[in-house]
Amino acid sequence: MFQLTDERGIPVITRLATPELIAIGGRYRAAYLVQQAGYTLGIAAADGEALAALLPANYLDEVTRARDDVDQARQDKTIAAVEAKQATGTQNDHVRALKVWRRKVVSRAQRALRAGAILPTELTHIGQVRSVPALLEAASKTLGLLAQQTAALDEVAPGTQPLIDEGRALYQGLDQADSAQERKRTADLPAAVAAFYAKKGELYTGLKIINDAGHELFAHDVQAAAKYNLSILHRGHGQTAAAPSPPAPSPAATHA
Repeated sequence: MFQLTDERGIPVITRLATPELIAIGGRYRAAYLVQQAGYTLGIAAADGEALAALLPANYLDEVTRARDDVDQARQDKTIAAVEAKQATGTQNDHVRALKVWRRKVVSRAQRALRAGAILPTELTHIGQVRSVPALLEAASKTLGLLAQQTAALDEVAPGTQPLIDEGRALYQGLDQADSAQERKRTADLPAAVAAFYAKKGELYTGLKIINDAGHELFAHDVQAAAKYNLSILHRGHGQTAAAPSPPAPSPAATHA
């Protein structure tokens, strides 16, 4: 089994550059990340060697160490104050505009659906998003589906292409504004806080990689694959429900 290492040969979770990890880590609260890691590492352990074989050597151990580092660092008073301030952010104009556009898409798709068109559910319902990255991801998927369904939508509601063009412009505007804000916000961070953000970004990336491996392992079983998710991390602010218990190992996994 191969091992993911940096240029010095030291095992790492990801080779993403530190500024990118800082930007990623700045988007997520440590408490939720730690709880999410407990769940994700639990289901990965339950699926055993079948899951571990799809990851670099000792990868789950590296992610566990990152989880423990984040958990310990968040208890520092300075970092705790940064976390509390981070939780009070508000949506900017770009976010509001893109959400309005998503409502336009659903209204158009609903009209076509009532007229007999067969459309993906993602076009006819607006799912909840809790962060700018999640909103950008949802908008990107919507743009792709709109392009695929342009003919069906135009039969009932002509002018789908201008709606796609509007969505692309709004997507790019939010993406650029978010990147600029991240750069500005992280440029003058104290060294300890920057290191904390980078470690959070590292942990988040590790959890995403584990989830990707889980989706590959259970590509034949949508329900089993769905347990590899970030629902704890993306839950509503202020929710204090306990993390779900990891399921027992799947027979499919133990014989993979």
